[in-house]
Amino acid sequence: MLTPSPWLMSDETGEPFRHCVYCRLPLLEIDAPWLVTKEYRMGECILEYAVCKPCRAAVSDGFSEESKAAVRSFLETRIDSAARTAEFMMDPTLETRMGSCIACRTPRSQMHGFGISALFDSGGYLVEGLLPLLLCENCTRELSTRLSPDSVVKWRTALMQHLDGPPNNIEDLPGPGYL
Repeated sequence: MLTPSPWLMSDETGEPFRHCVYCRLPLLEIDAPWLVTKEYRMGECILEYAVCKPCRAAVSDGFSEESKAAVRSFLETRIDSAARTAEFMMDPTLETRMGSCIACRTPRSQMHGFGISALFDSGGYLVEGLLPLLLCENCTRELSTRLSPDSVVKWRTALMQHLDGPPNNIEDLPGPGYL
């Protein structure tokens, strides 16, 4: 198991995420895995949330099959999942995993922005494998361009309805990286 890290904690509170951004239920009481997502621009966390699997599924169910296929295709063609998972398992430090983009391998130090994602099981333990990962802003943008405009708007609208703070503009939100 990875050691606790600020990467997976709320930048706002300095503590682990406690509630799903959609249903607002306590994550440890939902009895389902959850995903933590954080977006950074110029070294500052501009967006962070945890979403439980049932809520994430409810949102992504509204996306087109073409958009879901585009995400799968991006992940399959741009990321050698088996090699990256084996590489990650050889180095258990989160800092190394977050050192470069999982798709293009650009070092984090050379990025203007990036997003991270991590999966937790229903008991609050980090699930290791391909996740946690870092995806640079350029690869996120490339992925988003493969999605239908309707899917991107649905994702961003769902986030805007549930976020408590900035970003205040729907265009400032990232597109969905994992449907």
